[in-house]
Amino acid sequence: MSGLGRRTLRSGKEFSEFDLVVGPPIEPPQYFSVADCLRQRLQAEEITRIFDEPADVQPPPLPSSPSPSSSGSSRPQSPAFWLSDQTLPDLTATALTKKQRKKIASKKRRRAKRERDVEAEAPTLKGVHLARREAAKKSAIQVALDSVELPHSKPSWIGKRTAEDRTEAPEVGPPPTPQLPQPGLGPQIYTQEELDRLSNTKGFRYIPWLGEMALPIIDSRRRLILVLGGKPKDPVGWHVVTDGAAKLMDKLLLQCHFTPDDCHHRRAHPESPYPSILRGVSHGGGQTEPGELHNHPDNIQVTDEMLAHKYFKQIVGFTHCLVWTFAPILALFCQVQMGLLAQWNPALNWPFVDSIFAACTFNFGPRAITCPHLDFGNLAWGWCAITSLGWFDPDRGGHLILWDLKLIIRFPPGSTILIPSAIIRHSNIPVQPHEKCFSFVQYTAGELFRWIRNGYMTDEDFERTATAAEKEARATEATTRWEEGVSMFSSIDEL
Repeated sequence: MSGLGRRTLRSGKEFSEFDLVVGPPIEPPQYFSVADCLRQRLQAEEITRIFDEPADVQPPPLPSSPSPSSSGSSRPQSPAFWLSDQTLPDLTATALTKKQRKKIASKKRRRAKRERDVEAEAPTLKGVHLARREAAKKSAIQVALDSVELPHSKPSWIGKRTAEDRTEAPEVGPPPTPQLPQPGLGPQIYTQEELDRLSNTKGFRYIPWLGEMALPIIDSRRRLILVLGGKPKDPVGWHVVTDGAAKLMDKLLLQCHFTPDDCHHRRAHPESPYPSILRGVSHGGGQTEPGELHNHPDNIQVTDEMLAHKYFKQIVGFTHCLVWTFAPILALFCQVQMGLLAQWNPALNWPFVDSIFAACTFNFGPRAITCPHLDFGNLAWGWCAITSLGWFDPDRGGHLILWDLKLIIRFPPGSTILIPSAIIRHSNIPVQPHEKCFSFVQYTAGELFRWIRNGYMTDEDFERTATAAEKEARATEATTRWEEGVSMFSSIDEL
């Protein structure tokens, strides 16, 4: 294990009694089984500090110091836990050889056995997280859909833009277990006819989630494809955090700069338009290379204040913990890749210090309700963390609808749900006119991973500079990328 130094404040003052450490770096060949490499990494290192739940949730005073992006700020440009002593790999140095092709087949045969060994070699979790995970596994809800069948782009880095219109939605059969588990759920308050009216179609299932206990949703192959994450073990203290975050968004909305068009975007419900601000590192949409999302200076100042605030830091920390608890292979993949990106360009400004996500969106409301959509620009098999905020009756509105899974989920304010938002169409049911509903969303663009895999260049530059052998090798890898990505979802039986 190699030390990364002591944790410091923006001023440079040390504040932690422990050193950040990382395990042996992954040094992959040009083309390889991503899932196998990540399992090896999990076997080689201990990850403990990332699982700390928010402890002190007393409401702090609003920060009076300059915002992170203001003059003289020293906001960390690279999340500290991403950095390691590994060097940036030359991803275009060698082509896939005949021997490497044989190794790919051998690795696939070994993968099943390694998955059985992961539990014994997994990172050391705190007792509270082990208990949360074990309780959640007993209450898993299964859907009759194989996640491999979900639509995605041909290269598999992102979702499929044309899949938003439902024409490519996979068939979902009757639920394997018609009776829902009782722990963590409230009473069934809707009849099937009422559910049919809510979704304007038939066959949906209602999950009366109370928003506190974690509930995994597994596919027909028992992969954990999403999780109703719930809240930390202190619901009273957590209410202080999430209620304070909602009040902060409600207050700072008046300081933002929005045009009328900013409220009418493709995600906004036509009956409830709302503005959003996107922050963080992304790629795509005309960018020639990864960079920070552009915003009006007023909006940067507002969101900097929120990102620096204790409330949102605690939400980010809890979400980070959930990903590592329920999807450790996926979490490690994102951590390693974003670490490589941070080394490629140390000047990038990241929104978080302790998170695997590269970007976030503040949906201000006052009633942030979405129409059915895909966040197709996100990593296709990556998770998107949605934290519901505000003041509304979750029995009358705010429900999350997962169209491709035929699920309607009660989604109380203050709770968090993690979904692969690039491949599962989702929306919300409107709240009442006198209520307020905000959300805070964390995610990572799929184009960032493509950029890294190309050797830190666009597809066009790769095609222009790569040899014929390199192009053939990349095309070969692309044929199994989707299956490799889906294999990063944890098996509920082996988690």
